[in-house]
Amino acid sequence: LKAPAPQPLPAITKADVISLLPLTFCYAFAHTAGVVALTAGSPAFGQIVKAAEPVFAAVINTLFYAKSPSLAKWCVLPVIVGGVAIST
Repeated sequence: LKAPAPQPLPAITKADVISLLPLTFCYAFAHTAGVVALTAGSPAFGQIVKAAEPVFAAVINTLFYAKSPSLAKWCVLPVIVGGVAIST
């Protein structure tokens, strides 16, 4: 068994940080909505909001970064949200 070799730290530029800002704000909004849903509504609604986070991330990734998930991933997203909706 060998220890992994140390890796150099990545060089992060100002442009990298700026390109991450839309995703950062959208993730913060999604997390805040999930927390509010758990405190303001029923637990079932909160679970559905949390289950919708992958859909939200896929849409944001498509709109802001023009990188759409594969067709297989788009097809699985309703199954995930639907499964959580049925189980709660």
